[in-house]
This record gives sequence, structure tokens and C-alpha cells, in this order.
Amino acid sequence: MGLPRTSEKGLLKPRQWIDKSFEICTKMLPFLRSELKDEDDCKRIISILYVMTEFNAVVLECQNGIGVFAGEEEVIGKGEAGNYIEVPVKKGNAMLASLKFYKKVGDVITEEDEAIARGAGAVISAQLEQNSKDYNARLRAKAELKALQAQINPHFLFNALNTIAAMCRTEPLEARRLLIHLARHFRAIIQTSPDLIDIHKELENVRSYLEIEKARYGNRIRVEWDIQPNISFLIPPLTIQPIVENAIKHGLAGKKDGEIVISVKSVDNCYQVCIKDNGCGMEPEVARNLLTNTNDDKRIGISNVNRRLKEIYGEDNGMIINSEPGKGTEVIIVVPIRERRKADVIKGRYCRR
Repeated sequence: MGLPRTSEKGLLKPRQWIDKSFEICTKMLPFLRSELKDEDDCKRIISILYVMTEFNAVVLECQNGIGVFAGEEEVIGKGEAGNYIEVPVKKGNAMLASLKFYKKVGDVITEEDEAIARGAGAVISAQLEQNSKDYNARLRAKAELKALQAQINPHFLFNALNTIAAMCRTEPLEARRLLIHLARHFRAIIQTSPDLIDIHKELENVRSYLEIEKARYGNRIRVEWDIQPNISFLIPPLTIQPIVENAIKHGLAGKKDGEIVISVKSVDNCYQVCIKDNGCGMEPEVARNLLTNTNDDKRIGISNVNRRLKEIYGEDNGMIINSEPGKGTEVIIVVPIRERRKADVIKGRYCRR
């Protein structure tokens, strides 16, 4: 591994002990992603613990059958009481493995030795628990997306095809253009999407959807775009389009001068996507319920989108709905800008400037 073992002359000073413990944890973390299911990763973890501590041997025995050690094999067979420390490795309440740190018979296991051994076990357990939470969060977010994809409105498809069919003889070029937009829109819905996509790709889907709706409604709907120049960040797929669809289906229903304004800009330490309409609006209490009500099929995907945003960006983020009866509705999506770390980029969690 190329890591120098700690000097056997005396104990480390407090600051050195903290630095050393931190270094051990940092070096182990990349090999914990496999959750002790990969034997090579287990060997690397054990090698780090052996090389960077004063123990003569370190053993990892996993419940899945993997067993690895590093150090002096003869010491392991003489591990009498007082010459080794056994540390449990858990994920939640489930026992996954045990770590054993051995010293030669007669050698003293210092308080520093014990603290490092138990600290290593605690770090491994904590990271395994966090890995599980991250994995479950990603599964929930993907499940929410699949549920939203399943909400393809057959009436929208039927109406769009009828509109295009009516244009085929009189306006064949316009019919062809709308067919291309319809294909793009449904491709965006049914394709297997990554956790996050570029904001411009999401807006392209919204534009395709709106082109079809404008062909149906004519001059009754006007759309205004306010996109900050050179802006670029990542956003969950199918985030903006369901909100626009609700604005048309509910907010602007029956209105002859409907207007939707879609803006995307950077504000302080976040990006804001705003969808505003001049429709009928709603009571604030109804707006609040939309964010949490999972049983309202009339409002397509609003709570679904909000849950996915919270899964990815945290409970403090998500959607904000401002609305009053007769004064239209404004929906704001807040995407935080945070300092990038390698682990976060791998997970696809944070946006960047």
C-alpha cells in the first residue's frame, strides 16, 4: 500500500492522533461502496487498518462468508483474551461483520489502539448505513419518475393526433412539424432517464408539449419565455412539463386570453424555475394540499414532482406554490447551488455553475 506504519516509539500527540484517525477513515471510504460484498475491497480495507495502526494483525469476518486478514498470521492463532479487540460492524441493527485487531502476547493494547479500532468500526458502520439510505433514496426517486411516466394522458394523445390529422390536407408542413414535436415529447416521457438532465433538455420537452397545445387552442394561449442567457444546470426529468400541463388543464380552462410565463434564472445561491399563469387561481390551503396529496389524480404529478425534488435536494427544497382565487398561480422550483464534492458529483445530487 506504500503507507508508513506508525512509529512504535511512544504515543501520538492528540493532534497527530486526530489527523491519523481522519486519514484512516478517508482512505477506507472508497472501498465501502461495495458494502463489504467485494473481497478485494475488503482486503484493501484490512490492509489500510493494518498498515496505519500498531496492531500486528487485523481480521475482517463478514456474515456473507468473506473472511480476510492482513499482518502476522501466527499472531491470529494466539489471540488470547486481552491481546485482541473485537469490534462489530453493523448496518442499522443488522450485524454484517466483525473486525478483530490483534497484538502479540504480552504487548499492551493502549487506549489509543482501542480508540482507533472502535472508531474504525463505527466509521464503517456509519458509512454502510448512509450507503443504504442513499440507495433507497435513489430507488424512491426512480419509482416516482416511473409513476409519473405511467400517467401519460390518453386524452392528450387522442386530441393531438386529431389536431394533426385535421391539418394533413390543408397544412401538411405544419402537421409534419407537430408530429415531430409529439414524437419528441413522448420520447422524453417513455425513455429511461438519468437522475438529472440538463435544464435545456427539459425545456425542449416543454416547448414540444406547448407547440402541440397551442395548435389545439390557437390564440387562447400565449407563452412567454424568460431564460437567463448562458444558464446551465441539472434538474430531474419531467419536472417542468407536468406543472405547465396543470396550468393549461386547470388554471386556464375556459379562458380566452390565457398566458403562461416560464422563467429560469440564477438567484443568490440557487437556480429558480418559475411557471406563472393568469388563470383562475386557487385558495392557499388547496395549493398547500397539492404538494402532499398523493391521491388527487386531477392534478397531474404535482405531489410526485415535489417528492422527487425533495428526495434529490433535501426536505428544505422542493416546490413553492403561490396562488389566490382569480389572480392566477405561480409555481417556483428551487434548485440549490452547492460546493461540489467528488462523492456528490457521482451521486448526481448537486447543481453547478
